[in-house]
Amino acid sequence: MTKDNKIKCTKINKTITNSEQDFIIDGQVYEGVQKYKYLGSLINSKNAKSEKIKLKIAASDRRFYSLEQTFKSRAFSKTIKIAIYKTMVKPVEVYGSET
Repeated sequence: MTKDNKIKCTKINKTITNSEQDFIIDGQVYEGVQKYKYLGSLINSKNAKSEKIKLKIAASDRRFYSLEQTFKSRAFSKTIKIAIYKTMVKPVEVYGSET
């Protein structure tokens, strides 16, 4: 039995006791973890939405503060700054929120 490092599994259950238990499927051992990131979303054993929301807010904060000099600049009008926010910051926060 070999352990594949790329594939991670978790049991989703509100009252889980041991979600880090490895899974064995067709003789393959897969790592059991409490949480992992998949396509930009956080998957966790308790399916807690608060952690996912905090992750999205942190990502949008990083994007906003990376553009801080642009937003403070007097070279751009308020209209352009709003357009930059709507196209570069807001999508980071709401990506995947409809799923």
